[in-house]
Amino acid sequence: MTNQDKVGRRDEPGPQEDELALYVRAYRGVLGAEELFARFQAHMHHARRIEAAPERYDGVHGLNGYQIAQGARMAARRMAILLAEIPTEDRDVLMLKVSVFEALIRVPHEVARSNAAIMAEAAMQADGDRAGVVLIPLDRPAGPAH
Repeated sequence: MTNQDKVGRRDEPGPQEDELALYVRAYRGVLGAEELFARFQAHMHHARRIEAAPERYDGVHGLNGYQIAQGARMAARRMAILLAEIPTEDRDVLMLKVSVFEALIRVPHEVARSNAAIMAEAAMQADGDRAGVVLIPLDRPAGPAH
């Protein structure tokens, strides 16, 4: 509902109670980079475990195992996006973002399902610039082959 002041101007409607509650939860729920990364890893791990035996999860809350696994991936993407959102020059946090990006692009068809990997890549490139780090794409993961 809009209000009118003495000169006839109308106020824009303010946020509703449920919106205010959302804003309070958002402010209070701020997590650090390490916690966001840990949650990302946990959700990705859960998705893989559920996908390995989806029949064990059929019927949970009315969904089948594949749907629940996709829900776990959605939760992981949210953590990735929240981590990507935080600008940083901290190289340790930058490495977490690189790890998230690398994990996302290894999931088959992930880039077709979501822009989370693209957003994580853009964030890590911007943070690399801030930190004075040049990130170069590799055609295969760095480190020893297993």
